[in-house]
Amino acid sequence: MAGALVPDPATASNQPRSPRVHVELFGVPRLRAGVSRLAVEAADIGEALRALSRACPALLGSVLSSEGSLQPAYTLNINGQRFTTDPATPLRDGDSLILLAVDVGG
Repeated sequence: MAGALVPDPATASNQPRSPRVHVELFGVPRLRAGVSRLAVEAADIGEALRALSRACPALLGSVLSSEGSLQPAYTLNINGQRFTTDPATPLRDGDSLILLAVDVGG
């Protein structure tokens, strides 16, 4: 097809890809989103939350702020090792995030 733009495979493969991470939702986030787990591409927590707000707009307002950060009643656990709400926290390919209310379990 003359004149059509076709991506150059040599340059397309050189573009960096954001890590693919899995987000698991519990409690209210799961009920509002209507899903228990999804995968997003994100280099840090902020990108993951913005991707989550695009994929599950029902979370906006109650769980996520309009900027894509967490509302104060929610937190994230990374790989079952630590909790954070810092949007600058870097992520690696294959990381697992759990989104839950801070008062879960107690």
